[in-house]
Amino acid sequence: MLSAVELFTGRTGHNAEETRVFLELTKNLVPATSVRDRRQIANMLVTYPEAPDALIDLLAKDKDDLTAFPILRHSTKVSVDVLVEIAKGGSEAARKALAGRSHLPRPILAVLCETADAQTIRLLIDRKDLTLDQHLNERLSKRTDLIAELGEELSKRQALNTENLISQFLVLPASLRAKAIAAAETMSVIRSAQAPAHPSIPAMDTARLRLHGALLKAALLQKRNRFTDSLGQGLGLPSSVSDLLLQEGQGEALVIALKSLGLDRPKTTTILVRLLGEHMAVEEMRKLLFLHRNLSTGAANVLTSSWTLFGISANTAEFDGTGEKTPRHVGQFEDANRPSRDARSHRISSGTTSAQRVRRGIG
Repeated sequence: MLSAVELFTGRTGHNAEETRVFLELTKNLVPATSVRDRRQIANMLVTYPEAPDALIDLLAKDKDDLTAFPILRHSTKVSVDVLVEIAKGGSEAARKALAGRSHLPRPILAVLCETADAQTIRLLIDRKDLTLDQHLNERLSKRTDLIAELGEELSKRQALNTENLISQFLVLPASLRAKAIAAAETMSVIRSAQAPAHPSIPAMDTARLRLHGALLKAALLQKRNRFTDSLGQGLGLPSSVSDLLLQEGQGEALVIALKSLGLDRPKTTTILVRLLGEHMAVEEMRKLLFLHRNLSTGAANVLTSSWTLFGISANTAEFDGTGEKTPRHVGQFEDANRPSRDARSHRISSGTTSAQRVRRGIG
């Protein structure tokens, strides 16, 4: 095949019959051509003006990234439909090649905003000759897999509006969380002005107190899974989100959740010490308690209400990776289907010394 391409590209002015014969020959030979030769052929044809479009499309789809790269990056003969197909289902190397094209039609750009990884998206947003419109920015802002790494860049480009900041709080970089909390405070004030407060219902207060008791008991016993089950039920969160609140780096989110449920400072302190104290510095614990003191309940409600849709489909069901839907939290305060996880919880005595030391340090 390499010899045929060398002969074909050695001159210009081929008639239709010559081009047809060359295309048929090369299409039949491509599967048996070595990777090394295919790479050389791609580099020869990418700038050749009479290269058959069908052959260019075929090379663009090549499974070898180095064969496809020059075609995807530089060829003007590849059809938009093929490029969209590659952006959807091709390798990340192929998407990086597409991100560097001098001309990116909107359909390709839209697919890249939905499928490309953070490094590829950074290539797009760093381009001086490319401007992402509001619709494309909204697509990026809804991708939780990008926010942790690109949150700052997206915020500078106004891709993260108030609603996005609040709904993506759990994956925001630390530098943007204060901004999200401030946005939630503002939204809380607006909601309060628009809707008068409703009188307290005794039955609801009793249920809230029972929930507080369940949370405190689970924390004291260091039953982490029982605690997240109760927390999830109280806030109406899917288990994937309530479990996340006890992960490293989510102390602020846990405090916000406890504030939303109405737990006071002493109970919050006890929960933080028992569940996080073993691996958290005293100064960090003080910052969390400072947040609890200064955060309004309304702002906490704004934030936690947005987490009910975090990382799940529009019908509020989760997917466990097998295509099966998993239910939200059920039961009164714990999930009966998770006893085996409680068996792996920390022993009551685990971390007692460090927890006591943290408690003494925060006064």
